[in-house]
Amino acid sequence: MNKLINFRDLGGLATTNGKKLRSKRLLRAGQPVNLLPEEIIMLQDHGLALIVDFRSAFEVENEPVDIIDGVEYVNLDVMADVAMNWADPKEWTKKLIPEFADSEMESNYTSFIHTASSQIGFAEFLRHCANMPEGAILFHCAAGKDRTGFAAAIILKILGIADEDIYTDYMRTLQERKEANLKVIEKYRAYGLSESQLEALATMYGVKQTYLAAAFAAIDEKYQSFNNYIEQGLGISADDIARIREYYLE
Repeated sequence: MNKLINFRDLGGLATTNGKKLRSKRLLRAGQPVNLLPEEIIMLQDHGLALIVDFRSAFEVENEPVDIIDGVEYVNLDVMADVAMNWADPKEWTKKLIPEFADSEMESNYTSFIHTASSQIGFAEFLRHCANMPEGAILFHCAAGKDRTGFAAAIILKILGIADEDIYTDYMRTLQERKEANLKVIEKYRAYGLSESQLEALATMYGVKQTYLAAAFAAIDEKYQSFNNYIEQGLGISADDIARIREYYLE
């Protein structure tokens, strides 16, 4: 089984004004940990130059990213300010209640808009994108679905990808992580979680369009528009935005 789960090159997606994303520039995935030799070769063939890791210190320490020759690495803990430590099973297993699983996930996504660590981390991610005229960026979290999914959504929206196509890419996680998620459920069943807890866990390891929509709704409520969020909330300049569009579109 591949070690690099939920991987995809965002290249080829079409913008609303007839352009498309360059291939081998923006790559998203789950954590690149204990990769197979052929997976490392594949990433090198994609011109990988930078890995952006959205995980917490807890996650990074427990499963450090593979070192790949010539590839820079940066850790941006976008959930550092969230009260619940979702990286620590002793904490988040208390939240495994099926009827509250969706609202917990939506709350996570709205925290991307409201917490300082998320604003700082996602802004830094976009600045890295704006300063990479060539080479590929691989951005990831643990499962490559929530923190990574939101990062993909905002860079794609800046580049002019339609919301429908952003949601389509986001929802690909359901298929890309299907096998891996089944293994997660079986692992926690062996640890003694109840069937009710496992039901909630299955929900939280998936994605629903309503989760990402909750983040976009929070943007509209707080900033009135996506452009205001990028420019005022994240402090991304017009020059940064212009470079991102120049570097990643063709």
